[in-house]
Amino acid sequence: MISFHHTGFADPRTAISNISQSGLHNALHIYMNGSMSQVQGSANDPIFVVHHAFVDSIFERWLRRHRPLREIYPAANAPIGHNRENYMVPFIPLYRNGEFFIPSRELGYDYQYLEEPELASFQDFLTPYLEQARQIWAWLVGAAVIGGIITALLTGIALACRKKRRETSAEIQPLLTESEDYNNMSYQSHL
Repeated sequence: MISFHHTGFADPRTAISNISQSGLHNALHIYMNGSMSQVQGSANDPIFVVHHAFVDSIFERWLRRHRPLREIYPAANAPIGHNRENYMVPFIPLYRNGEFFIPSRELGYDYQYLEEPELASFQDFLTPYLEQARQIWAWLVGAAVIGGIITALLTGIALACRKKRRETSAEIQPLLTESEDYNNMSYQSHL
């Protein structure tokens, strides 16, 4: 808020503008010239309301994106009159700057282009995903078929290896055997 509204447009003590430090907000005031470029009379220019509503909508977008705590608003070292606990003069009733560091909905207004659409049902939620799936269904079916073939091949290879291992396992002698089998065993090699 401070960076859009106050940086460089005017020294808060003298109300004299400094063009070399003008920021996003202030550049339009200077560009419009006439009463819009003078601190004392800019609010008399009809474009002033449109300009400040747009600056406010940018600030509202920032608030919704970052959801800052009120404590983020500077309590000190801001330009004179712009700290969190300073009153916004000459507006009556008196409010502190920090009291306006809240979303516009809490102040009683909203921006239509920032409104989040409400989903009517679960079907409305799924519709965009189903539409995307409908557009790529052939690729999905192809990937499923190829994946199935690869899985079948790998399973067949694994089973064949396991079967081969069982056939050769008869030659491997166990280290521990039952006493009956021990008498009938021969450890001689038949080379």
